[in-house]
Amino acid sequence: MYNIFMKKLRFNFSEMNALLIAFTLNFFIFAVEFYYGYLENSAALLTDSAHNMGDAVILGTSIFVISSTQKVKAKLAIIKCSIWGLFGLLALYQVYLSYISMKIPSYEVIGWIGFLALLVNIISTLVLLSFKDSDVNLKSAYVCCRNDAFGNLLVIVAGFFVYRLNSWWPDIIAGLIISFIILVSAIKLGIESYNVMKAEKN
Repeated sequence: MYNIFMKKLRFNFSEMNALLIAFTLNFFIFAVEFYYGYLENSAALLTDSAHNMGDAVILGTSIFVISSTQKVKAKLAIIKCSIWGLFGLLALYQVYLSYISMKIPSYEVIGWIGFLALLVNIISTLVLLSFKDSDVNLKSAYVCCRNDAFGNLLVIVAGFFVYRLNSWWPDIIAGLIISFIILVSAIKLGIESYNVMKAEKN
């Protein structure tokens, strides 16, 4: 039942078109989240924007290696995971800056931008769904968008609790969780990519 439902949701795009759509959407939402996150000094929005920027880099570079060998794709995936990890560390630093500022961000801005970002990443995830098992390059792109959707839910929840508690702590906690999601995903996918590269050598 689940597989039938998911098949109906899949979009009939080529790999190139799917990556281009996901890249454009992620770059757009990165700019929106970064702008409003900076205005509101929101750790949740700024860490999620870092996540989206890392994803945009991953999606953009994935476009150029669609027809390459698995070994080349695995090498690029390792580089992308390193970039992804760097964005995770930058996101942690932003959480620290937001913590010491002690400014309570607007729950309305956090909530609405988080909801917009969730829609963007659900669309991106569905567009890439058909290709997630093709190779490590496309899997990295799919995992990026899927994890972003989880991060967006955290942003929305943070906005709700900022409203309920009138505190910056929900925003800080959401930012921390998103940062760790980025770092853990980068490490896991990096290890998988390394194993693929080793297998291609043998």
